[in-house]
Amino acid sequence: MHSPLTRSTLAVLGIVCAGLLAACSTAPRVAQKKSVEVAGHKFEFGGEYDTRQRSLTLSVNADPAMSGKFPPYTPTLHLSTKYQGLDVEASCYFGSVLGGKSGVLGIVASSVQGGLGKSADKCDVLVQGKVVEALYF
Repeated sequence: MHSPLTRSTLAVLGIVCAGLLAACSTAPRVAQKKSVEVAGHKFEFGGEYDTRQRSLTLSVNADPAMSGKFPPYTPTLHLSTKYQGLDVEASCYFGSVLGGKSGVLGIVASSVQGGLGKSADKCDVLVQGKVVEALYF
């Protein structure tokens, strides 16, 4: 049987471990919501990017409408869906997918992306094939 001191020590350690695990989890990056009107339809676009999973979810009027994961070493992702009878697409370029890597790959990728002016994490949102808004993460 454990002494009371040992039990309290174990309880404190449990609380500390739970706190450390919570601190280690990364909150998703959230894009500022953007509202537009297209062909008589009102849309509010938003999104979340999970940096650990490299997964992106874009919402239309608070509905998770499109989602996908960035393949390894690939900073582009194209998503599409039908929403209220209209074609809605997103063309995304996330510089952090490559630039966030450590070592030589990260250094080279950051330099190339900076030179091309493509270092931001951004999705261009298209409705019926026309860009109507940009979401930044």
